[in-house]
Amino acid sequence: MKSILSTVCLLALLTACSGDSDDPGDVSGNTEVSNTLHLSFKTPDWDRFINCEQLDLFGYPINETTNYVSATSASTKESFYFSIPKDSSAMVAAGNLKKYSISNYGQNQNPFEFSQKVPVTQGSEKYLISSEGFSDTSYNEVTAINYIGTEGNYALFKVKCRYAMMAHELNNETNVKTITGTFHFKVRTTRD
Repeated sequence: MKSILSTVCLLALLTACSGDSDDPGDVSGNTEVSNTLHLSFKTPDWDRFINCEQLDLFGYPINETTNYVSATSASTKESFYFSIPKDSSAMVAAGNLKKYSISNYGQNQNPFEFSQKVPVTQGSEKYLISSEGFSDTSYNEVTAINYIGTEGNYALFKVKCRYAMMAHELNNETNVKTITGTFHFKVRTTRD
């Protein structure tokens, strides 16, 4: 049953975050995070602004206090993991607007960590994956968290972030590149 649910969720996510744009204002070092629900990335070789207005993110548990959300873009094959507090009261804590660590791809452990996998170039079968780090060149900065309502047992929030990370090619750790970008997601937490 768990594998069927995972497959259904993955298929829904693959199509939800599918539109893209070459709008350079959204990925070219602009420090503002767009109000559009999106994910953007910029590598030395290519960049995209992916519209995520239809992306419906539900959290999956990492531990007792932290969940993660994840999706893959159908158009770019970019994948991400973003971890958030499980409890809505922790989501709105005053000190949350700051910088957090980048995680090794898929290894998020704490709230507001970010990790991703991006094709080396458009259409490539080779991928860059994030490397763990926290420095001036490796961070996920939460710039805004807005409560937008409830849905059943969930509290809904919109979270804006900007990030920078070091990433290496999967199975080739000598090919290291920087990835920068922003994202703005709608996420759910439990109403405790």
